[in-house]
Amino acid sequence: MLKIKSKLLVVFITALTLTIVGCSSGDTDNETSEEASGDQTVLRVAWWGGQERHDMTLQAIDLFEEKNPDIKVEPEFTSWDGYWERLNTQAAGSNLPDVINMDNSKLNEYHSRGLLLDLSELISAGNIDLENVDDIYQEINEAGEEVLAVAIGANALASLVNEDVMEDHGIQLEPGYTYEELQEAMLEMKEGNDDFFYGFDFANSEFELFTLFARQNQQSVFNEDGTDIGFTEDTLVEYFDFVQTMVNSEASPSHDITMDYVDGGNSMIGEGSAAIQIGASNQIIGQSQSTEHTLGLNLLPSLANGEDANWIRPSMSFAISTNSDKQEAAATFIDFFTNDLDANEILMAERGVPISSEVRSHLEGLVDEPTRKTFEFLEMIADYSSPADPLSPAGETEVRGSFLRIIELVKYDRITPEEAASQFIAEVSSIL
Repeated sequence: MLKIKSKLLVVFITALTLTIVGCSSGDTDNETSEEASGDQTVLRVAWWGGQERHDMTLQAIDLFEEKNPDIKVEPEFTSWDGYWERLNTQAAGSNLPDVINMDNSKLNEYHSRGLLLDLSELISAGNIDLENVDDIYQEINEAGEEVLAVAIGANALASLVNEDVMEDHGIQLEPGYTYEELQEAMLEMKEGNDDFFYGFDFANSEFELFTLFARQNQQSVFNEDGTDIGFTEDTLVEYFDFVQTMVNSEASPSHDITMDYVDGGNSMIGEGSAAIQIGASNQIIGQSQSTEHTLGLNLLPSLANGEDANWIRPSMSFAISTNSDKQEAAATFIDFFTNDLDANEILMAERGVPISSEVRSHLEGLVDEPTRKTFEFLEMIADYSSPADPLSPAGETEVRGSFLRIIELVKYDRITPEEAASQFIAEVSSIL
């Protein structure tokens, strides 16, 4: 009797285990290693974003599976905030997804840890077709002879502009306008508005603007091999002085106001309490959906006699993890997002301007007005750009954090530009 009960107990536990596994198989948090199911290859694909991106991507994945019935995609998606923490946990367990959505600020870090596959052989073999992709859209994803990722959308740093507010004040900033002309224009607009209006919103993107400022001075944030700074202390002092002057003159909002909007997911240019905001060019798409104002794109300010310093960059990219044993299937997936016209009709350039010229041409008559403006902006940027800097070193995230913390002190007048520059340079040297 005891032996029969034991056998029944084993059967019951086994059935219960199979039921639990079956119920959890569709969960996007499933991080177990997937085996091929029958003749299908199961491919884990990870990305970050909001609900609209998730919905578009899942719809495109349905189409991919329809066109590639031998591959089943297991999606793993989350918001930006938890994405990198999750990837780090998976990397520590040698359990990264096959295809990983990468940001350029993280690319070298993951490469230095040996987590990213060199895609050059898959590209040479035609598994990923880049025939219709100009080098300017892809070269930033390369480290020497290695190709670390393929861009799935492109953008550039931009001034996101509330065109209605600018027109109401009769202000027009032509490409080539200087930092001084920007401040004068914003103060002129401030005079005609109530207390809660600030012309230029840094939008917590001061680090990105300094990257441009350094390049305009023929310098860079990091030196070529990423072991030290690539700018002079005088250049950083000049930039900190510009930021402090903009805030003190109320041409720009104070730090607490900026962060209230950033943390709340709101937009000063969208509500008309600012005229210009720093951002990535494709941000105009999302912001236009939540405002009745007409938004546009313009270049960021220039230095008088300075260098053209902007560049086209991946808004995000797809990489293949080195622990993946389904590399050809992963390459097929990346190629699909890069080149398939039907898929891109679903995705509608939400991740940035498509890198394939054929896809861009196909979408030009289909996309909405804000998206069309991103296409036109990148065409304009080509006349105001210079080669991209090398990939940021693995410590870039810490450097950025240090910069934003110090510039907060600058904006609150708790530290002088000179003190801030000295402190930041010392911290960067320690980090790198």
